Amino acid sequence: MASFRFIHTSDLHLGMQFGSMPEKLRGRLTEARHEVLNTLICVARGHSAEHILLAGDTFDTSSPSAEVRRQAVITMSAADNIKWWIIPGNHDSLHAEELWRQFVQDAGDNVQLLRRPDAVQIADDVQLLPAPLTNQFPSEDLTAWMSGHSSPNGQYRIGLAHGGVTSFSEDYDSAPIIAPDRANLANLDYLALGDWHGAKSVNERTWYSGSPERDRFRHTGKGICLAVTLPATGAIPKVKEVPVGKFFWAAQDLILNPTMDVVGELNGLLNSDQVARRNILTQIDAKGHLRMAERGALDKAAEQAEPDFAHFVMH
Repeated sequence: MASFRFIHTSDLHLGMQFGSMPEKLRGRLTEARHEVLNTLICVARGHSAEHILLAGDTFDTSSPSAEVRRQAVITMSAADNIKWWIIPGNHDSLHAEELWRQFVQDAGDNVQLLRRPDAVQIADDVQLLPAPLTNQFPSEDLTAWMSGHSSPNGQYRIGLAHGGVTSFSEDYDSAPIIAPDRANLANLDYLALGDWHGAKSVNERTWYSGSPERDRFRHTGKGICLAVTLPATGAIPKVKEVPVGKFFWAAQDLILNPTMDVVGELNGLLNSDQVARRNILTQIDAKGHLRMAERGALDKAAEQAEPDFAHFVMH
């Protein structure tokens, strides 16, 4: 095989309710998470990739509504020229037996839930080594079995797992139990990880894809997926970040002083495309000191800008 291409994604969190957001915005954010399924399918086709690897947390809870579950599996199954390979994560672990029983029952042949740590032949020369989460907080490195598994010579080896290799912040959902050098230890061509909601390279063969739709200001910009090409067995993967999110999350600091043009400084932080603002969530953290007149001008400018945005807040 000359090369193998696939899309790496994770942490869709379908059905997320966004309870901390204004009520008028929650429905739009929730719907965008479903809409990104079709975007991922389009990206796969555009990159001549027949496979989408979903590294856990397809659903936000272990008991999503029937509508969320059914509409997700219908959308995935309808793209019958794209194969989905899915592992449960910590939000929708294998402990959610009824969720996954119904999901598999409704899924087309192109949608595969991987429930066991067994190698799966997903293409003639490609083995996928999954590490599905058996419960929300596993106490062991579920990728360890990959190091003891041998593949036939000339086969690509791709790992698929969900969890932490290090503690990035309080936004990290799982304990850091995956060996950061698992790709090397298991002779993997690529290790596709989920759990961290921003794209991150652990090393040249190990990546977090991040969520395809952002859900907090810690991870700014639009959500992405990763278009991965394995040029040849043993070669370094080619990884391309592809924007797929509908909403752009922007968190910025505004440093204040009494002599500044506060209105000009604020406007300089805001996207000048007023049409695009409808899908932008902006959080401005104002720091420093202003006189009363400048403070009034800043508050007025913020009040005038606020209706343009999906969400606008200035602290």
